[in-house]
Amino acid sequence: MAVMESKAGPRERLVRAAIALVQEKGVEGTGLTELLARGDVARRSLYQHFPGGKDELIAASTRQVGEVTAVVIRELVGQVDAATLFELMLATIRQGVVDSDFRYSCPIAAAAYAPADSDRVRDAAGAAFADWRGAIADVLVEEGRPADAARGLAGFMVATVEGALVVARATRSTEPLDQAAVYLAELLRA
Repeated sequence: MAVMESKAGPRERLVRAAIALVQEKGVEGTGLTELLARGDVARRSLYQHFPGGKDELIAASTRQVGEVTAVVIRELVGQVDAATLFELMLATIRQGVVDSDFRYSCPIAAAAYAPADSDRVRDAAGAAFADWRGAIADVLVEEGRPADAARGLAGFMVATVEGALVVARATRSTEPLDQAAVYLAELLRA
């Protein structure tokens, strides 16, 4: 007998809606009415689960994306090498960009560009990027790189992938992602 997946509750639906909308429209382009409609929740549910409103919701969704991504990276330690990890990640990102007709962006990067009065959101983005760098550094250390070099290389890799995604979206071309995949793999295998 197949296990039935229960319908997500209002909190989870709001988080999923925030991730999708921020990924597509950025923090400032994501409106409260649209969040409620996409999450299929009433306004009172937003404030029940996120008393701080939109900023608290977007910070929570940013943390969730960051944590899930870092867990996936850490689970791959010892299973694939760093070059393969980045080839897989960039292939997944590339497919998302193409499937969304170049509307896809990284919700963490979008959160980093939150308005100046959204410290909670920008702090969540900074923490997510730090967690990703740490997870990637773990992969690199597992491969035998010194910890200091691994942390520096991990930061460079995150910056390269994020930059490639931004340029791909702006130019409506997968070439920046393809180039990042090739050159990061070469660097990691050298």
